[in-house]
Amino acid sequence: MKIRKKRPEENSGIIFGGVLFFIVMALILKTSTLLNISNQIIVWVTVGLAALMVTTGHYIVSRKVIDEKTRNEDIIAIKGNLIGYFLWIIVLIIADLLKIGISTFVMLVGGYATILLVLVYMNKRVIKEQK
Repeated sequence: MKIRKKRPEENSGIIFGGVLFFIVMALILKTSTLLNISNQIIVWVTVGLAALMVTTGHYIVSRKVIDEKTRNEDIIAIKGNLIGYFLWIIVLIIADLLKIGISTFVMLVGGYATILLVLVYMNKRVIKEQK
């Protein structure tokens, strides 16, 4: 495995994504507090965006300085995060409609595991297409 040094723009992109995540999280939490809404869906909508925001921030800031392979990896990661994020929201909505309570820990682990499985599947597809 080759270790590659990140450019300053890439590190700035990761920081930008983190800041973007905290801004969105604050807005969602403020809105849910004002509307007096608190359930497992709101928690996932708030916390589930972390990986997506960091990846998107990295892509937005550093897309002009990174090579094509890294750019494609970022795009695949963004797509995979979105698909996994919304798949897990659907699961949580169904659980909420069926009045099934899910603990916060299980909800977060399940959500990020879903995102991870989608990313693994998408990366395997890309590798298979390249052969």
